[in-house]
Amino acid sequence: MKPNGIVTLLTDFGLDDAYVGAMKGAILAVYPKASVIDITHGVRPFAVLQGAFLLDSAWRNFPVGTVHVAVVDPGVGSRRKAIAFRTADHVFVGPDNGLFTFLTEPISETAELPTPPEASPTFHGRDIFGPTAARLAAGASLAELGKLRRDEPMRLADAWASKVGEAWRAQVLHCDHFGNVITNLPIRALARIKVVNGTPVPTVETYEDAAPNELVALVGSSGRIEFALREGSAAARLHTAPGETLLVT
Repeated sequence: MKPNGIVTLLTDFGLDDAYVGAMKGAILAVYPKASVIDITHGVRPFAVLQGAFLLDSAWRNFPVGTVHVAVVDPGVGSRRKAIAFRTADHVFVGPDNGLFTFLTEPISETAELPTPPEASPTFHGRDIFGPTAARLAAGASLAELGKLRRDEPMRLADAWASKVGEAWRAQVLHCDHFGNVITNLPIRALARIKVVNGTPVPTVETYEDAAPNELVALVGSSGRIEFALREGSAAARLHTAPGETLLVT
């Protein structure tokens, strides 16, 4: 795989502090020709599963040879591993804490990244993941950056909805800017959805198919089942947020 010089960033850093800027600076200090593109820095703090969903929603839109850095890392500085791996002609860099749960394409190789002695124990995004991504974007191999290993990145156990009798216990993966509530329900459940958290929900194909102020279920652009309120916020109607549970019957 030939790198294309693009490095994407996804974090829970927000934009109120200097963390994102420092991380971009660390990338450009190693590889000034890198094109650094933000996927989002709006992941809720410590919300690894939400970060995993947002990463999975975006990375396929980039050309092959892109390096993707994802940092939602409540265990920073602990014994959790730092990794970089290649799949589908893209490279991913970040903590091995479940952030790559939804990347199901075959992985060709994985490197466990060492922690430099000068690295801050609280800012691996700047001191490990950013510089690693820059070196990969500049053409370095995974073998040059760390010890190659065979095991897969860890997967979060609660990433998929579970059956409870005839109902589903689903988790909210993300609530978007419009208030649409995106879930981890399997697509096969769509045809049987009648009620979510006690509220009736018809199934539709588009937002326009819903009546004004009507809560509905549909498959959104992410390819996942979501609940939406026409020209309103389903998240507010359901009083829910990423990481919370929905009971769907």
